[in-house]
Amino acid sequence: MRKDLFIKSKHIKESIITTMKKDIKTTDHIKDADWKINFLFKEFEKESDRASVILVTALIDEELTTLLKLYLIPTPTSTDEVFDGANAPLSNFSSKINLAYRLGLITGKFARDLHLIRRIRNQFAHNVYGCNFEEGGIKQRVEELTKSVNDLSEYIKDSELTDKAKTNRGLFLVITSLFIFELGSKSKEVNPIEEPILEFFYNEYKPNEM
Repeated sequence: MRKDLFIKSKHIKESIITTMKKDIKTTDHIKDADWKINFLFKEFEKESDRASVILVTALIDEELTTLLKLYLIPTPTSTDEVFDGANAPLSNFSSKINLAYRLGLITGKFARDLHLIRRIRNQFAHNVYGCNFEEGGIKQRVEELTKSVNDLSEYIKDSELTDKAKTNRGLFLVITSLFIFELGSKSKEVNPIEEPILEFFYNEYKPNEM
C-alpha cells in the first residue's frame, strides 16, 4: 500500500508541474498561493483520509528534500549518501525538518508545524482501523495546526474551498497545501552555499620551490 501511495504522490507532483507550466502568470504572491492551494486541495480531496494524509506528507517531504539539496553542496556522485539509504542521516522526514530549521531555511514555528503533520501521518500509517480526522488525537493536532496559522481567509478566496475548510479534513488539506506552496517558493529563492577554498595544507604552493 505504501509503495502504491508513493507512486501516486509522484504522479500527483507530475500533474502539478504540468499544470504549473500553463500560461498562468501573476506577480501577486497571495493570488498565486490561492490558485495553487485550490489545485492541490482538489487533487488530495479525491483520496480517502488515510491516503490523502500520506500523499500530502510525501509531497511535503519531497519539497523539503528539494530545498535542502538546492542549498547544500551537490554530491559528486549519482548516489547521495546524505539522503539515500536507510542509514543516511537525512533519510527520514524528521531529520530533514530539524536540519532545515538549524540551517535557517525554515522558521522554528514552521518546523514545529511540520512535525505536527509528521505525527498525524504516523497515526494514520500505524492505525489501520478507525483512523479519521474526527479521532481524538488527530483532531487535537489539526486544531493545534489551525491555531498556529494566520487567518486562512487571507489565502483562500474560493467560496467552495472556504466551506470545505470548515471541517478538520478540509482544514488539514488547505493548510498542508499552503505549506507545499511555501516550500516550493523557498526552493526558488534559496541561495546555495559554496564549497570553501582549499585548506592551506592542500595549497599547490611548495616552500622548497622558492
